[in-house]
Amino acid sequence: MTLFRKINVALLATAVTIAGAGFALADDRGGQRGEMRFERLDADSDGSVTFAEFSRPMMERFNEADADGDGLINAAELEEALESRRAERRASRMIERFDIDGDERVSAEELVNRQEKMFALMDRDDSGAVTEDELPRRMAGGKRRGGN
Repeated sequence: MTLFRKINVALLATAVTIAGAGFALADDRGGQRGEMRFERLDADSDGSVTFAEFSRPMMERFNEADADGDGLINAAELEEALESRRAERRASRMIERFDIDGDERVSAEELVNRQEKMFALMDRDDSGAVTEDELPRRMAGGKRRGGN
């Protein structure tokens, strides 16, 4: 690995660490989610977070990413870890969004239910069909409603 690549990996790992640490304690929306994060970090429930408690989640992610167990993360290991975390978050959000009965699984009926609701919201004129003008801009190829 070239020096340039090592520097980039180190900078990326540092950025991930800093971002993870910041998100561990703070939540832009504040409130209950921020409190839940604090409670998760406060492992011994003493009302304060030590550095060991603070760094535990990041070190766990580091160890998971260190596929060969050598105590170092290379670019391939980091890329794989980021991809798998992204996939886990995406899967979790999809289950959360579509799972109506709360069994942490999505049935075809739940999927159809969600799609029917989305379709009804897009069908602004209640015609039973959606025209290109009714589609959200991101789905209509960037065209604005009204044909512009």
